[in-house]
Amino acid sequence: MLTSKRLFLVDEELGKKDDDHRPQEPSRFWRLSKRWKLPRLRRIILGVAALYMLYLFFRNMPTDLSPAPERFDPGLAETRQRTGMSWSPPAPSPVIPQRGPPPRDEFAPEGNLYYEGSIRFHSLGKTLFRFRRLPGAHGLPASRAVAFAGASLKSISGLLPLACKMANQQANEVHLVLMGRDDVSIEGIKHVNGIDDSDCPIYWHDGRVDYAQWSTDVHMEKAVASGWVYVQAYLSPQAVITQGESSEEAFFLQGIKKKARDLGTTHIVLPTASRDIMWMSSLDSHSLQAWNDVRVEILIQAPAESSGSFIRLIRSLKDADYLGSVPGLTIELPHDVDPQLLQFLKTMEWAPPASNKVTLRRRVRPGVLGAAEASLRTAEAFYPQDPNMTHVLMLSPQTELSAYFYHYLKQAMLKYKYSANAEQTASDLLGISLELPSSLPTNDGSFDPPTLDVRRSPSLGKRDMVPVSLGQVPNSNAALYFGDKWIEFQDFLSGRLAKEETPPPAKVISERYPAVMEYLLEFMREKDYYLLYPTAGDIEALATVHSDLFQFPEEYSEESWVKSTKPDNIDGQSN
Repeated sequence: MLTSKRLFLVDEELGKKDDDHRPQEPSRFWRLSKRWKLPRLRRIILGVAALYMLYLFFRNMPTDLSPAPERFDPGLAETRQRTGMSWSPPAPSPVIPQRGPPPRDEFAPEGNLYYEGSIRFHSLGKTLFRFRRLPGAHGLPASRAVAFAGASLKSISGLLPLACKMANQQANEVHLVLMGRDDVSIEGIKHVNGIDDSDCPIYWHDGRVDYAQWSTDVHMEKAVASGWVYVQAYLSPQAVITQGESSEEAFFLQGIKKKARDLGTTHIVLPTASRDIMWMSSLDSHSLQAWNDVRVEILIQAPAESSGSFIRLIRSLKDADYLGSVPGLTIELPHDVDPQLLQFLKTMEWAPPASNKVTLRRRVRPGVLGAAEASLRTAEAFYPQDPNMTHVLMLSPQTELSAYFYHYLKQAMLKYKYSANAEQTASDLLGISLELPSSLPTNDGSFDPPTLDVRRSPSLGKRDMVPVSLGQVPNSNAALYFGDKWIEFQDFLSGRLAKEETPPPAKVISERYPAVMEYLLEFMREKDYYLLYPTAGDIEALATVHSDLFQFPEEYSEESWVKSTKPDNIDGQSN
């Protein structure tokens, strides 16, 4: 074979046998390892700082915020509360709470109350979930819920009698929320207070936060506020009722007060023991909403001569229980004031919360007033700051009031003017009388007002019937007149006296009563208004009208009074 036809020449000097093969490429890992470089120091510092900021954010994340849409649009929250809609907070964690104390970190304060960690409610969602409302529903009825809340076992025991009686009245949906530190079961609280579900049909909610026994006051205050957001979202209570500072924890009152104000819930702090105001159980949730907003102004026209009866009235007013809301006092003085009365007013002490609410007005013009001028002076002595919430209590110097007259007055105001079923009745009511006189304010006839007619007020049911009566006759001894009706009366009197040729009203009221009574009677008959009178024998005397120091009104002379009245009528005014 020729050497040119050989495929390969066999020669050791030609080199390695694999010289004609292609070399292999380096691996991908090898290429990456050649390009990677150690990051700069600045990048390392920025990364560590970012991780630390994320840690601080999640550690201090707020737990009591309202939903995000409501925080950026306050009108949305107002609309939700007005329509009864609620947002659905996240369900509580299903993790079983630890019964032992939480670990103490290096930043925890000294003492047994040191926990300030996350806020979790493991029992609250279980009972609230059944009262949830669908967020997309429209036309939901107004909530009938009234919530009692407390932190200390002492306050809970004090609230239970009132809560149980209110639940038995079936006018409200009554709830009781526990928000304290004591680790006592609900069944244990029921057993200690001797109640069961059949006698006390209220809904219980355990709103105690995890590790409450070891939580600081600041942490507990935040937990109360956060827990109340859940209660408001699910129940939409019209009012929350708590005890006062004497029997309740400070952190609870601060937390519930702030959050109730932010959410627009009426917070009623009981001014006394619940057993002394059990009449609250007859009020519905709608009337309880107006508890803190109702205002009363007292109007008294002092006599021109002896001031003994006036001083007796003032002392009875000072001894009265006003449920923590002392009315303002306006005293109309005549031109010629009794020196003894001036000395008494100089040293008079009104209730401390309202020490600056005493107004003295002295008439400058001397002489005896006419009937029309005296009526104008009385009508102008009061004007309501809020016609729907501010009312005037007209008192005669001959009157002496019971220490609990304001209890009856507030119950009657809330029940017959502000309750959900009082719309028709309130439109016909001019006011509320504290006195049931034994005779009409005329020279003849006995006072026999008709009983409250259910057919006249179809919105009232038999459950709402109380022993009261309606009478179309005014009262100046002791009667409260509603602010909106008083403005109507001022407009009526202004138009009535605008023309000089307008004849005075027919003389029906005796001259031993103020001249304004004549115009009030004419006003009531024209508008078809009534006064609400208490029935005889139902309650103790709220107002006693004495005759021993009686003085006829300044606008009438003593001679005309003697001619137009009988002596027997004066004695008949003492109850």
